[in-house]
Amino acid sequence: MAYIFKFPAEVRTNAQGNQVLANFHHYCISLSDVWVTIDWSGLNYMDANLSAVLLAMTYRLKKERGLKFFLNAQDLKGPLSIFWRNGLAHYIYNTNKKPDDERDSTIPIKAFKIADVDKFAEFIERDLLKHRGLDNVKFTDKEKVKGSYFEIFNNIEIHAKTQAPLFACGQLFPKQNQVIFTLVDLGVGFLHNVKAFTAETEKIVKAEDAINWAIKGNSTKEEASGGTGLKKILFYCMKNNGKFHIVSDDCYWQFDGAINHTRINNPFVGATIHLIFSYN
Repeated sequence: MAYIFKFPAEVRTNAQGNQVLANFHHYCISLSDVWVTIDWSGLNYMDANLSAVLLAMTYRLKKERGLKFFLNAQDLKGPLSIFWRNGLAHYIYNTNKKPDDERDSTIPIKAFKIADVDKFAEFIERDLLKHRGLDNVKFTDKEKVKGSYFEIFNNIEIHAKTQAPLFACGQLFPKQNQVIFTLVDLGVGFLHNVKAFTAETEKIVKAEDAINWAIKGNSTKEEASGGTGLKKILFYCMKNNGKFHIVSDDCYWQFDGAINHTRINNPFVGATIHLIFSYN
């Protein structure tokens, strides 16, 4: 029997695009020890930063379900050739080659182990904050963003309760004057910890409420005064016309000038964070 998941014509960084990826993971999670074809024959466009989500999903499915994935190289042309340039195709085909983005339009996809603190720091410094799409971002703002991501990375083992790698990548959208940077962990998600931590106080039982609780700077680390990484990123976005999306449990939470959330069916594990820089 052939196992094939066919992608729609377009997948973008929004609730609808996330639902497509969640459906892919849901389709695969019931299978074991088989080949699955990722059918992109009808896919005309997908945001390259979503590579981090797709790679996190295939990593988990390979490790936990013994799946192998096939993607027809003939589909990786035109707008989809970006997945060679950002490195996703090299991961899928296991080529051991470094991606070569001659257009400098991507932040290459990377997977970081929990112990890779120095590598992650170098990635944020060199590949994200020194990317040409962020040339107009003030140094002080870059330092704040950098500090926020370091805090998030350092707390993943505690908050996400996982030893699985962290996945990251991004894309420059020159016509929209935007850079989207995506970070994905394979942990327990926001609600698991927040629900337990607030059982005797706020009694939070919904994913959107758990994200709102965390985004205010609250922390489930009892020895800490509060987790400020997410709060600082949101504050940066509010000041600089940025956007901030968080996906965890069954919630797609987004700040696009105002806070909204959408329910996700068949949610993926862990948490996904999209930071959308806007520049002039």
